[in-house]
Amino acid sequence: MTEDELKQWLLRQLGAPAIKVDLCAAHLSDAMDEAIHWFSAKKGLKKIAFMAINSGQVEYNLDSDTTAGAEDIDTVLDVIPPSLRLDLSLIFAPTIFSDEEIPYDVFAAADTMGIYSSYVQSLQYIETAKRVIAADFEWRQQDRKLFAWPLVKDSGTAIVEYKATCLTVEQLNERDHDLVKRYALAWSKMILGRIRSKYDQWPTAIGTIGMDGITLLEESKQEIENLEEEIALSGYPMGFLMG
Repeated sequence: MTEDELKQWLLRQLGAPAIKVDLCAAHLSDAMDEAIHWFSAKKGLKKIAFMAINSGQVEYNLDSDTTAGAEDIDTVLDVIPPSLRLDLSLIFAPTIFSDEEIPYDVFAAADTMGIYSSYVQSLQYIETAKRVIAADFEWRQQDRKLFAWPLVKDSGTAIVEYKATCLTVEQLNERDHDLVKRYALAWSKMILGRIRSKYDQWPTAIGTIGMDGITLLEESKQEIENLEEEIALSGYPMGFLMG
């Protein structure tokens, strides 16, 4: 559903057009906004952006032009740096061999330590060496700033995986779309329940009819509590969106 289609769905779930639903367009927009903000804060979508890594620079402003789409970044999840000169992984990288396969006899014999035991130890030595000479790439986000080290000698482009702040219902997969849709319905029930609970009864030409305001408020409260538990269990893995 698009956002407009979802608003019409909300009205139908509340009884329209068979009965009058006292919600205006602004009420429906508020319900949609609350549902989107709730989903973004509790779970969100994962996206990627490209950030320029400059020679001799450690601190980066996420709101600057150096990061494409930076205004959409809420929380940085991972940073994949450009190749560093001090990267030692190629010393024992399997890709240097034909067909990207490790020859049988390149490491210790099978009857001693096993074919891959030396390879695993070599990788451990590489990681230790990278930490000793400060070649292991690290990053940290603080507010709207990203800190990355060690310093690079050559500028390059890093890939930043992040949780997005801006999203639309059209971007959601089926599972997440269902969460947002049900939350918007629960919020609409809460608004309508407050309106209808102002009066116990409503006069009509043939007498009075009872109002279901209290019932709607109770339903919305229970549904929101259930959705809070459900989204907590579905928080990871987040949906991945390229853009």
